[in-house]
Amino acid sequence: MPIKINIAVELTDSMLAKAIMNDLQAIPNVSAVQWFDSMGEKGASSVKDAPQIFIIDDRSDRQQLNNRLALLREGFPSAAYFVISSDQSPQRIIEVMKTGVAEYLVPPIDSKVLHNAVEDIRAKLANEGKIARGSVYSFISSKGGLGASVIAVNTAYALAQKKESSVALFDLSLQSGDASVMLDVIPETSISDLVKNFHRMDASFLSAAMTKAFKRLDFLAAPTSPNDCQGISGEHIAAIIELGKKLYDHLLIDCTSMQVNDGSLEAFDASEKIFVVIDLSVPAIRNAARLCELLEKHRVPPGKIEVIANRFIKGGTLSLAEVEKTLETRVSWLFPNDFKSVISSINKGIPLLKFNPGCPLAKNLASFAEMLKKPQPNEKFRGIRGTFGRAI
Repeated sequence: MPIKINIAVELTDSMLAKAIMNDLQAIPNVSAVQWFDSMGEKGASSVKDAPQIFIIDDRSDRQQLNNRLALLREGFPSAAYFVISSDQSPQRIIEVMKTGVAEYLVPPIDSKVLHNAVEDIRAKLANEGKIARGSVYSFISSKGGLGASVIAVNTAYALAQKKESSVALFDLSLQSGDASVMLDVIPETSISDLVKNFHRMDASFLSAAMTKAFKRLDFLAAPTSPNDCQGISGEHIAAIIELGKKLYDHLLIDCTSMQVNDGSLEAFDASEKIFVVIDLSVPAIRNAARLCELLEKHRVPPGKIEVIANRFIKGGTLSLAEVEKTLETRVSWLFPNDFKSVISSINKGIPLLKFNPGCPLAKNLASFAEMLKKPQPNEKFRGIRGTFGRAI
């Protein structure tokens, strides 16, 4: 289910209400409705969707505001309340905050301040377990340099293009994370900062630590120095993923190639699917067989594990049939070889789907992301078609 916040705006100043509505509509996964004629005071039965947040104006008379809040809380007891007031006196602010409102905002209201206030409420709701959990997918390659990070980054970007989706990408390739380069971001915080402040860990703290890569796509970076990896345990990884599942519809995890440890096992345990990335080379296939065997030894359910092949070229030296016989499993998806486009997008720090959306690999990645949202177990198509358009 999409993570959505419903917000009701009940303001007497129509110009202010319009400005607030415009700002709210720019926030992902927010549904904002302007209510008139004291609609909220009529109770939950009078509205279709109960708001998680009310935005109301202050009243000159303190008792009048208290009465209004009391009426609203009768119908919507679990909602958070933002009060907008032109009175900046400390005494008035204290009086209003004592009534239990979540935010006291003074116009003109900065859109960033409003956005942060909404996200604070979203994070609190998530931390209380009131928001549906998202899907988790892990990507791990059978050896370095196979493009698992490229697939993870671009899949995350593709999923984030849907207006109703919120997506996070976690870079758990702790000693050599490349995702920040591919996204062209310089994160101010990384997973090591979360671990150093683990006693403060909750959904709000995680949300504040995320880097905004693109609209609806947040990013948690690997440590900037290999030395910062020390002390990051499986317990830390498990807690961070658990909170991420509450905050986002889709959580994608880029894991270190061929590494199975306490941290990666926590990621695999939380994942709906674990994608083992190969190419059609003997070393990659040999390592993939070892990796799948190792995962099963650690009691990772075989049904979670899917092998996907990058840089696929029709008519290559090794056939798919030979690969699948060696691995004793079907290769579930094929990504076509487009090395030149990928290198160009990496050097520009722009996901391929944004850099060159018309190229075959970009279209393939978009289809892969769509498959994640709407899996079709009996579908023969796995990203590439052969002669006469038949699935390979």
